[in-house]
Amino acid sequence: VAIIALGNFYPLGESVCRKLQEATGVQATLINPRYITGLDKQMLKDLKANHQLVITLEDGVLDGGFGEKIARYYGDSEMKVKNYGLKKEFADRFVLEELLKENHLTDTQITNEIREIIDKKQD
Repeated sequence: VAIIALGNFYPLGESVCRKLQEATGVQATLINPRYITGLDKQMLKDLKANHQLVITLEDGVLDGGFGEKIARYYGDSEMKVKNYGLKKEFADRFVLEELLKENHLTDTQITNEIREIIDKKQD
C-alpha cells in the first residue's frame, strides 16, 4: 500500500499508516508528493514494483484533482487506486470533524476501507 498525502493531509496519511500497521501489520509507504500540478512519473512507475494499492489523500475537491491524475496514470495497469478528498459542494458554516466524517476522511474510515480492499484482494 502506498499513501500519497497532499498538503494539510500529510498528517492524516501518517495516522492512517500507523493505524494500518497496528491493525494489519501492513507497513504502508507514505509519500509527500513533489508536484501537485504534474506527476512524478518515475516515482509512480517505481511503486508498481512492490505495491498493489495507491491511496491518495487530498485536501481539496476530488473532481479534477490530483487523485484523478494518479488514477488516470495507472488506468491501464493492475494497480488499484482509491482517492479521498472532498465532494464538490459548497460547505458553509461547518464543523470540520463532521465535514471530514461525511466525506470519509477520518483515519479510522480510511484504514477500514483499505483493510476491506486488502481483504478482497486476498480472496
